[in-house]
Amino acid sequence: MTRLWRLGAFLVAICAFAAMSNPSLSVAGLGDKLKKKAEDKANKTANDAVDKADPTADKKEGEGASGEASSTGNAEAPKGGEEKVSSVSTKFDYVPGDNVLFFDDFTQDELGEFPTHWTLKQGTLEVAEMNGQHWLRSTSIDSHFGMKAPAMPALPEFWTLEFDFYCGEPSGNVLTVSGMKGDKKVWETIFPYSGTNVYFDTGAVNSNVPLETDKVWGQVHHVMFMARGKALKVYVDRQRMANVPEIDPTNGAPDNFDVQLWSDKEPMITNVRFAEGNQPVKDPFADGKLVTYGIYFASGSDVVQPDSAPVLRQVATYLEANAAVHVEIVGHTDNQGKPDENLDLSKRRAAAVAKVLSEQFKIAADRFKTDGMGDTKTVSSNDKPEGRAMNRRVEFTKL
Repeated sequence: MTRLWRLGAFLVAICAFAAMSNPSLSVAGLGDKLKKKAEDKANKTANDAVDKADPTADKKEGEGASGEASSTGNAEAPKGGEEKVSSVSTKFDYVPGDNVLFFDDFTQDELGEFPTHWTLKQGTLEVAEMNGQHWLRSTSIDSHFGMKAPAMPALPEFWTLEFDFYCGEPSGNVLTVSGMKGDKKVWETIFPYSGTNVYFDTGAVNSNVPLETDKVWGQVHHVMFMARGKALKVYVDRQRMANVPEIDPTNGAPDNFDVQLWSDKEPMITNVRFAEGNQPVKDPFADGKLVTYGIYFASGSDVVQPDSAPVLRQVATYLEANAAVHVEIVGHTDNQGKPDENLDLSKRRAAAVAKVLSEQFKIAADRFKTDGMGDTKTVSSNDKPEGRAMNRRVEFTKL
């Protein structure tokens, strides 16, 4: 007994000496690290159990005339033009909704402050800057938060949600996005999961799909959700990660989202866009005009990004089937920046869209007329982020 008492006293003395030698090893700090380590181990055990229990899991099979490219703000992200738009897999069929209900790039918030358009549920978050772009960064080990979108009894029948995600160093299951009915979880997506996978769970159905690249950390990833009725699809970087034909209705229809950043590596998100709309249509020109928010450019650039493939493929398919149709392509911007520069950029972007359709999708160039209106033809107020997001668009009109 005396030996055990002496051993205990000796260990306490070592801990006390370490704390005095290194003030950063405070009791709270040490407790957080031990807690995180235990949670990591428990989470890994849970992940392994899910993987073993699911042997049938799925396997791998800004500003602008329309919107920002997902690669903005990351010096290591692929530059526009390296991948042809026409070469993007047809499995990537994400088209953003056209009625913006919520948009936030955190430009209206002060650095170091909690953003005004969000609700804090747990943890500590602040607006930070990386490569000249504002992000919402988690500075605690576990943060939960939600957007202040319009209150609704249920999410729209057709909706889309997208945002950019970044974590600079290897960590655990960092990002979780959940569809909630009140405080009950209806479905959830975890990324990255068990290394480089994306895990999706509705309660009745789950999947665990590997990302086609091992470059997870230190990269900006574009995360997208598209709901069409009871069906839900999830994408990361133009790869479809989940395709559920019917969400489990046990907990009801979701009416809000919960976002969790669970890591001590200060993960971040930005360019959050939640929109209603985009019911599948057979004729995109049924009304004589197609207004789209699914053509992407890097900030200040007229290079069409690969994320634009679904919309441009839809337009090209229609034009191939209707050889007599000619269209005018017009670019529009919000009012950020100088009017003359916005006007010039919108014209160049419209011309770039026509060039991609002609050179990559083989639609005769003489079937296009292009123009740009800059910020002169608004469809919503530029006073709010959601209005500016609505004004950044490309319009195709039958001639």
